[in-house]
Amino acid sequence: MGGDKTIITNLRRLTALRAIALSAYIGVSLWLADSLSGGALAFVLLGVVTTLISGWRARGSVPVGRKEFFAHLLMDWLWLPPLLALSGGAANPFVTYLLVPLTIAAATQPRLFAWLMAAISIAIYTGLMVFFPGVDGGHGAHAGHDMRHGAESSDFYQHLIGMWATFTFSALLIAGFVNSMAEALRSRDRHLHKLRQEQARRDQVLSLGTLAAGTAHELASPLQTMGLLVEELQTQAGFSEPVAEDLALLQQQVNLCKQALEQLKSRARDPAGNEEFQSIAEFIDRSLERWQLLRPEARFELQQQGAEGLSARLPLTLEQTLINVLNNALDASLAVGSQQPVFIQVIWSETHLTIEIADSGKGMQASNTGSGGFGIGLILSKTALAQLGGNLTLTPRSGEPGTVATIELPLATEREEVV
Repeated sequence: MGGDKTIITNLRRLTALRAIALSAYIGVSLWLADSLSGGALAFVLLGVVTTLISGWRARGSVPVGRKEFFAHLLMDWLWLPPLLALSGGAANPFVTYLLVPLTIAAATQPRLFAWLMAAISIAIYTGLMVFFPGVDGGHGAHAGHDMRHGAESSDFYQHLIGMWATFTFSALLIAGFVNSMAEALRSRDRHLHKLRQEQARRDQVLSLGTLAAGTAHELASPLQTMGLLVEELQTQAGFSEPVAEDLALLQQQVNLCKQALEQLKSRARDPAGNEEFQSIAEFIDRSLERWQLLRPEARFELQQQGAEGLSARLPLTLEQTLINVLNNALDASLAVGSQQPVFIQVIWSETHLTIEIADSGKGMQASNTGSGGFGIGLILSKTALAQLGGNLTLTPRSGEPGTVATIELPLATEREEVV
């Protein structure tokens, strides 16, 4: 959208510049008492028409694309070359305006369009030099009819040749260097925009981290009280078997919450965390086991592909990220009443780990905005993976409803020795 606004602004500037150029041409012609011929006046009117068209398009509500803007630049060639040919040819000082559309193209268009505009500009100027040089029919000086007049014409024609060489050099310089500088500025703007987005994401995660720390501190006492009450209830007799099972499940969930808080405290004391080498296969099994403890209703199908004896440095944040994505996948499936399991495919090598998680619902992003989530799971997961050099991507599931979340992470691995 920002690009469309920039193109609209550039089109408005082009319209104003074209209007100024036409006004200047008409004013100078009247000042020099040089009446415009009928043909020249017709092409001046054509220039006015193209100006009105560009101005009307710049005020429209429909976005203007890059190619359309280039077409508006090419509209100058509908009236400018014929006007020059009918009013002095290559000797007309207004011929330097040929560089204006080229400069705009070099500053705003991709390299291919800039060089195309340069080629058109040089071709038009060359055609004016050959067919409309504006001096004695162009080539009378070389015929030797009038030595004095021929010498003057020859000198002026040589001057025009020098102007042509200067014009050609300027056109190539603009197409090359101006376009390169403009592309460098656009690349810098894109980089700054990316940095601003990353900084905004860091600020958001920092805010969430501060809130999480405060919430964890507040939850510690209630969890401790709940744990004591559950233990006390379990020691009492007279409960039916279903109630006893529910109490056991409640005790298990409270213990998991306590473990999560302890991990948070440990992580706060040691931000680097314990990142010793551990088996990738065992890490996946342990993470899925913890997920099932957190979500007893979860069902999944697992496919693994990789060397069994391969170990890698796997930080705690990776396990949390994996559980976050699994929770989103399960919520997405349950939101539409799907009984299909969550499909998990894990592929690892000595340099790379890929985990694909597919749900059977409307998609993970849809589930984030529902009642089952707070909308921050994927934000935290993407940020955590970015800090580890990995990434998280979401793609539609091929041929079936749902979304595939792909976790990719570079690995520092070592192979276990077999005794």
